[in-house]
Parts: sequence; C-alpha cells; structure tokens
Amino acid sequence: MPAEAGDLDGPDDRARLVSSRRLLHATLLLVVAIPAAMWLLRPAPEAEDAVSGQEVGEPAPDFTVELFDGAVFTLSTHRAESGMPVVLNFWASWCVPCRVEMPAIDAVAVSRPDILFLGIAVQDSETAARDFADEVGVAYPLGSDTDGTILEDYPILGLPATWFITSDGMIAEQWFGQLDETMLEDLIDRHS
Repeated sequence: MPAEAGDLDGPDDRARLVSSRRLLHATLLLVVAIPAAMWLLRPAPEAEDAVSGQEVGEPAPDFTVELFDGAVFTLSTHRAESGMPVVLNFWASWCVPCRVEMPAIDAVAVSRPDILFLGIAVQDSETAARDFADEVGVAYPLGSDTDGTILEDYPILGLPATWFITSDGMIAEQWFGQLDETMLEDLIDRHS
C-alpha cells in the first residue's frame, strides 16, 4: 500500500515527497506555459494586413523545397509534369493541432491519388521537424522551409495552415486551423 504523508518515517522522507510534488507541478506548468507563451508572444498581424502575399484567385507563387526523402519539389516543375492540384500544408513539430491533423491529411492523401499533398515544416528546426515526421509517420511528402522563403509568399496566421492550389496554378483557398478528413475532402471537392 502506498505511503501517505502521515506514514512517512522521518523528515527526509517528507522532504523527498515535497520535492517530488514540486518537481511534478513545475513540469506540468512548463508543459502548459511554454506553448501558451509561444502563442501569446507571436507577432500580431495588423487588422487590415493580416495576410499579405498572394490571395485567393491569384497565381500560386513558385517555390522549391528539399523533401525529407532527399527529393526536390518545385511547384512549376510539378505543374508542367503532372498538373495535379496541390494541397500545401504548413506545420511544425511543436504544433499540437498539427499532430492531430497530419494523420487525417494522410488518410485523405491515400484515398485521393489525383491530388498532390505536400507538408512543409515552418518556424521549426529541421532536426525537430524530421524527428516529428518520423514519429507521426505519414506517407505524403514532407520538407522544411528552413530559411522562411516559402512563408514570405504563403503567409500564415498560425499553424496548421493549408493552401489549395488548382491544376492551373491558382490559389483556390487558404485554410487557417486544423482540418479533419471530412472538412479536407469537402474543400478538395470544392476546389479541384
């Protein structure tokens, strides 16, 4: 039977119990406080200029990204070679909703081979992003925007963020927030 605070033999046992509880409380506080602080300290967009860059109905900016499997993806080359619509998803290893969303994207990617799904880690270290990708284990291609150049043309309000690019290279939709399978299928059907 576990020892209760009153069952402890001496001051050393009580001190260890108090120390263990303090460590547990501090750990729990950090688990909650760090993501909350990151969210609160992010730069706030101006109300009228929340998302700059290309808009819905405009051509999708070209970009090149090295994928985690060693391949290189260039949007203009993809369009010229296959012409499939693209679901471009931005994520990060520290993003809790991304962890929930990625398996849903993967399930839709498997059922929709007529669409190219591409995940790009942003605001993250490449090592952390690769470790996260290995842990989550999705089948669609993933890469990392290590220098932030892709985000300059595809700005986000937060993570996850998803852009829908039509087969003719136009931006059809920007979605800021977590998607589930049904929502993603709905948006794809609407824009592909």
